[in-house]
Amino acid sequence: MRKQFIFAIVLCALAAINTKAQNHHKKRIDDYIVEIKKQYHIPGLAVVVIKEGKIIHRKNYGLANIEMGVPVTDKTLFPLFSTTKVMSVVAVYQLIEQNKLSLENNISDFLDDLPDRWKKVKIKNLLIHSSGLPDIVEYTDSKEEDAKQKVYCDTIKFSPGKQFDYNQTNYWLLNRIFQKVIGKKLSEYIMEIQFPFAQKDVVFEGNNLKVVENLTYGYVNTTNGNPVLKRNWNFPEYEYGAAALNLTLDSFIEWNRKFDDNELISEQTKRQLLTPFQYEVKRDFTYGLDLIKFNGEVSYGFSGGVSTAFRKFTNKKLTIILLANGMFIPTNQLNGINEVVNNIARIAAE
Repeated sequence: MRKQFIFAIVLCALAAINTKAQNHHKKRIDDYIVEIKKQYHIPGLAVVVIKEGKIIHRKNYGLANIEMGVPVTDKTLFPLFSTTKVMSVVAVYQLIEQNKLSLENNISDFLDDLPDRWKKVKIKNLLIHSSGLPDIVEYTDSKEEDAKQKVYCDTIKFSPGKQFDYNQTNYWLLNRIFQKVIGKKLSEYIMEIQFPFAQKDVVFEGNNLKVVENLTYGYVNTTNGNPVLKRNWNFPEYEYGAAALNLTLDSFIEWNRKFDDNELISEQTKRQLLTPFQYEVKRDFTYGLDLIKFNGEVSYGFSGGVSTAFRKFTNKKLTIILLANGMFIPTNQLNGINEVVNNIARIAAE
């Protein structure tokens, strides 16, 4: 009996030590986020840190709407901007697992109106931004047919696979391929298959004039906190999938759980996704996600609009999701959001 009593005391002591350590981590992470919120003049943000499948920090900060003084809450929807591509990449691999397409398919296997010089581009080239195609983003003020004819006439930059060149044409083409293969837009597929659990917590919308309940469209030009301007966000529906997904932090957390538990794609498929691609001109990128190296640590993910980020530090078993509605980062520090995520990871791992 005495041994059991002593054992119980030891367990309680260990639990108390563990709780104290967790609280210390939470405070240090919280202090750092408060610091960068001030440094980068961020109106509002929501952050979660997940370690070994458990949430060790999750908190909302600041304002979703400056004009009305509305705080960020669990219901606030944040535009992901290009972080949307994380879900689009997973959607492509879901079709690959269903044998509806492959990385080695030429895009001309599905699209029959392409210029001759586009026909040898492969699905993998779209995912890794090595297509060499001109960027349709130059024509986003045009209707899709007009934008298509304009971008088809533009010059090819380089042969597929040679180098990394980030552009939205790749995901416009993926959207068209989804419509050919399964009869659904890429955005429709993502909503139906990846977010069936969400109702008002996830929506595709790229028009900043559209009124959407609980959506914070975001702010720019917050140098020294003044002036503050609303973000002029207008992304055409035919490019949905490259961006335009808006969601709450909690819905992103649930999506990440499904990803980690192999409910979206298998472990084998994830290994393919996270394999570094070998460009002729060296660049760190996997078969769909950014590959970021920092102090010998490798992480995977994506960022968008210099305000949102999703990163997985696999060796540390850490996932960080940061959603902000504005972040002023000087042009000579455009990797600032990656630095913020790296610092949060460093604190969480200590």
